[in-house]
Amino acid sequence: MEYAGNPDEPNQFVGSAVVTGASYDHRKTILQLRTFAGSCLNYSLDDIPDAAGEAEFRRNHPLPISVKIQQGGECCSVIALTSDGTRRSNVTLGTALALHQAGVHAVVDGGRQTEVSCSSKTAKSQTAMP
Repeated sequence: MEYAGNPDEPNQFVGSAVVTGASYDHRKTILQLRTFAGSCLNYSLDDIPDAAGEAEFRRNHPLPISVKIQQGGECCSVIALTSDGTRRSNVTLGTALALHQAGVHAVVDGGRQTEVSCSSKTAKSQTAMP
């Protein structure tokens, strides 16, 4: 699988992508993504996995099943199974990366949400990046 990205617009894509791999250095994480359309690209984040954050999350939520990274890592959440059902929790980017590194399924939302008029109602839709 070959990964490419647009060097003029790093981390720019519309829609969602599954994380298929990752590489780390001392300050940055590069996620390898596969989009719904089948495109493969690299996605750079200015953070690294936070093992302490992962350990703390697992103490309170023993079975995380999915990580979602949005807004370039500014908004991350995890869905975990609990005795009371599923729970969604907000986490730091470092914790999200550590959970993924430990084997939890991860997705990244790309693109922007903009308001568009649909008949007489306003709805959110994804639009391509300029």
